[in-house]
Amino acid sequence: MVLILAALSTGAFLFTVTLWYGQWGVASTGALDRLNRLKGDGQTSSGTISSIFNLRKRSNLRLGGVDLVSTKLLQKWATDLERGGVALNVREYFILRVGVGLALLAVLFMVSPVKVLAFAGAPLGFFLVGFWLKRRITKRTQKLESQLVELLQMLASGLRAGFGFLQALEGAAEQLPAPLSLEMRRTLRDTSMGASVEQALGALNQRIGSPDFDIVITAVLIQRSVGGNLAEILDNVAHTMRERERIKGEIRTLTSQQRMTGYVIGGIPVGLGAAFMLISPEFMMLLFTDPLGHIMLGAAAILETIGFLIIGKIVNIEV
Repeated sequence: MVLILAALSTGAFLFTVTLWYGQWGVASTGALDRLNRLKGDGQTSSGTISSIFNLRKRSNLRLGGVDLVSTKLLQKWATDLERGGVALNVREYFILRVGVGLALLAVLFMVSPVKVLAFAGAPLGFFLVGFWLKRRITKRTQKLESQLVELLQMLASGLRAGFGFLQALEGAAEQLPAPLSLEMRRTLRDTSMGASVEQALGALNQRIGSPDFDIVITAVLIQRSVGGNLAEILDNVAHTMRERERIKGEIRTLTSQQRMTGYVIGGIPVGLGAAFMLISPEFMMLLFTDPLGHIMLGAAAILETIGFLIIGKIVNIEV
């Protein structure tokens, strides 16, 4: 009980301090300095543009004048939050990760028979939030890529009807569902704030981080530099992507048996452990009470993870 209270007290103190600095740590900087910094960072080669994406990347985390997280990692977090569509800045994201880690630590202290293992809850909770964000990025990117072919068809039809590129983009943004429509509106908003089309498309490419969008945006930028029939270019790109999706579907069908084999092989040890726990709980509890059992469980978990990742890498064929 003393350890639980100590962990909760320490976690509450650290969480409060982190929250206070995250919300008010910037207040020590003068308003004029902040304004000059924002104006300086917002300058571009053809004007000024300030977006939520750039504002997020300027965030920092300091405690007593010391950076808690490196600037490079903060920029990576800002990019991941943007690509995941999470309405948090890096301070709030850091507080969330710390809070989840401390909460998991307290829970494990209360339920775990081996108190030493409970200390693994803090880093585990911290990295679980990062894993959740990665999964959210993957799902959102897949959803954006699934809407890309429809966007290209709308743009090509609009260009053939006599609209300009931005007009066709605005018409597509009104018809497409989220999340692609939100990204299109943000691109149009950037252009309305003074950014060139090239800069707005570059910001869109950075926000999404998808190879498919990179191909499309590169094609548009090349066409704007050297000329050509943009509608025909977009039709060709859309045809290429449709064919690639068809090939990906065939590959998924051909590798489905191998993926299922990986799931079965990975689940056999877990299933056998659960079965032995029901048949002979006293025998299996040695793994949780004996130090050698802890080592065996840790080694088994590591080998299971490595094997699962290797099988996933083998059946994941890039197109």
